[in-house]
Amino acid sequence: MAIGRHECSSARDTDFRQAIAIGLDEALTALEESFYDLDDRQMQAFVIPKHNCIAWIVVHTLQNLDEYTYQADSGQTTFPHDYKWDLWDCREDQRPKPGDAFPSQAQLMGWLRSLRANAERILRQADERSLFGRPGGHWPGNRADMYMRTIFHAMAHVRQIWLLRGALGLIEGKSWPQQHWA
Repeated sequence: MAIGRHECSSARDTDFRQAIAIGLDEALTALEESFYDLDDRQMQAFVIPKHNCIAWIVVHTLQNLDEYTYQADSGQTTFPHDYKWDLWDCREDQRPKPGDAFPSQAQLMGWLRSLRANAERILRQADERSLFGRPGGHWPGNRADMYMRTIFHAMAHVRQIWLLRGALGLIEGKSWPQQHWA
């Protein structure tokens, strides 16, 4: 992980699979960087009315990354999935709210690390031809589409987490998003 060191890796001379791997690494690293130093109270605080807390965003993002980078190929999940973390499958009145149980920060960090290992292993086994193949199940498009969708989906949620960190008053500058690839 680049957190705490902030040494940029070089993206020169990459092929298509490597470019996807760089995007996946950036999404996972940026997600980790956005919550690694928070406590459970900060993770579960609903600080902006009608918006989710950081814990909800992290679980939702991890579940989406797991579905598109690991489950689509393996048929398995890295951790238990639940519809209540899904914007599409969960009704407004079913969504987690203040006082509900959330996974702890430590549990989410463990899920992220396990997911990284699984997703990177699957992607290392892929070649360019397989990235343009269709996965099984209900997923539309090809595998490359799935990676692009989940990488950029994760990055949108990472921006939301940093906004919520600011709303929590965590603006002392000790934690700050960093560039990981150049």
